[in-house]
Amino acid sequence: MRTRLNRVSGRAKRSMEWFKEWTRSERSQGMTEFALIAPVILLLTFGIIDFGRGLYFYITLQQAANEGARVAVRASDFIDANGVGCVAPAYVHCWPTDADVASAVQAKAVTEVLANPCPNGPLPNGGNPQGSPQLPPSNTGWIFITDPSPAGDGNGLNVVGAPPSTYPVANGPRGGLGTTPAGGPGCLGIKPAVGNEPIQVTLWFNFQPLTPLIQQVVGNRIVITAYAVYRAEYSN
Repeated sequence: MRTRLNRVSGRAKRSMEWFKEWTRSERSQGMTEFALIAPVILLLTFGIIDFGRGLYFYITLQQAANEGARVAVRASDFIDANGVGCVAPAYVHCWPTDADVASAVQAKAVTEVLANPCPNGPLPNGGNPQGSPQLPPSNTGWIFITDPSPAGDGNGLNVVGAPPSTYPVANGPRGGLGTTPAGGPGCLGIKPAVGNEPIQVTLWFNFQPLTPLIQQVVGNRIVITAYAVYRAEYSN
């Protein structure tokens, strides 16, 4: 009887040792597999996050461009040929300005930093951000208020350096620059629209992904563009 019990006990011990060895082997294999797939899972996770951020920025910027263009073309409360109302504290008869457009755009794109290097164009690289030597810094953007031509220069008719009054094509709201500083060298001046000319608001935003690997692949040059074209609703 005792011999039989010893045999059973020995078998149980061997079974326990085998089970411990098996679980130890499975644990090691699981850790190895996790170490192999963890980078892929993390890359996919952050890639999805970056895609969501990019989509959010695009939708926000498109809405901001539409709001900016709507402000640019709106009619005044009523015509005031002498501009008497365009002084403090009333400001009720003023035509829209570049500053009004920029404020409307920034109010919609509250999470983006936007600037106006050449507020009335031209757009760099003929309006194509791909391969452009001039781009906004990472996670910032530019606002352009121009005519609807690709480069915002009246298809080459508006010439940099020429007096804005000689431009054949209107490229801004009727109120002019407002408080927006004029562009520097290489920028067009503003020829305000006076009738029903089209005005385009274009936004360039240099989107920088959070994922370092994606940053290296794209080289921090994912430029999100948005634009809207409206016809002016000015009374005269």
